[in-house]
Amino acid sequence: MAELTVQKEPLPWWAAGLLLGLVQVLAIALVEPLGVSTQFVIADAKIVKEAAPEYTAEHPLISSDKYQKLGYGWWLDVGLVAGAALAALALGRWKLRATTVWWRQNYSSKVSTRFIAAFVGGFFILLGARFANGCTSGQFASGWAQLSLSAIPFTITLFGFGMLTARLVYPKSPEIEK
Repeated sequence: MAELTVQKEPLPWWAAGLLLGLVQVLAIALVEPLGVSTQFVIADAKIVKEAAPEYTAEHPLISSDKYQKLGYGWWLDVGLVAGAALAALALGRWKLRATTVWWRQNYSSKVSTRFIAAFVGGFFILLGARFANGCTSGQFASGWAQLSLSAIPFTITLFGFGMLTARLVYPKSPEIEK
């Protein structure tokens, strides 16, 4: 049953939150608030520009300079992926897997079902981020770091619905290491 056990976190939640907050404040002081989802639009705009340059030139959004250059946000996304990989390697937790412990506990270890669910979920997350003109992590982390009043009800709503969604999607919890 060890395959259905969640490993204990290497850093307490409060320490990780404190570090994230400090990085966010530093980013605001040096460049601008951290944001992730816009970089996917920039990548799409660059691909569309290569495939259909005349369409891109006439499009009011993706023809603007903001959506045609890879800025610090792009490298932030690359750094997030690289940093996560390096941390997993350094902690000895790197293991290539197609499903998560939570998915196997609640559904099955069938990879195709997991990939379809991940694709559909990712699509809706990015669609919602574009409709909202930014992603939830940007509103939550950047909003608090800038002491934005709108961040308070947003964060309460975000975590409330996040916990509800987690309970609905994963009703059975795997064992967690002590």
